[in-house]
Formats: sequence, structure tokens, C-alpha cells
Amino acid sequence: MKINLFFFILLFCLTVLPARKSYSQYDELDLTRECRKGNGRCKVECQENEIRIAFCIKFATHCCLER
Repeated sequence: MKINLFFFILLFCLTVLPARKSYSQYDELDLTRECRKGNGRCKVECQENEIRIAFCIKFATHCCLER
């Protein structure tokens, strides 16, 4: 049992930790700011004259662009 734990910790240290350092730029992505750059607004529901393209920071809010 102890050897399985040792191999799990070793595998974690060799794979997950270096990947977090390599792809740290994805942690800084602000979806609300990206929505506003595209002239959109974050809302709970889009109106009929708007198109929903993505989610904002909160999972229930949508990025709505005018048609």
C-alpha cells in the first residue's frame, strides 16, 4: 500500500506540477474582459436581438453580442 502511494506521489510530481508551470497563462484569462472587448455584455439571459457566444466568469451568465 505504501509503495502505491509513493508511485502516485512520484507520478504527480513528474506530470502535473510541470504542466501547471508550463500553462500558467491560461489561469489569467478573464472571460468578462474578453466579452467586453468584443462589444458584448455579460447577462443572465440574452434578448431576441442578441447572440449568445460564450459564458462569462459565472457559469450561469452569458456573453451577449448585438446582431
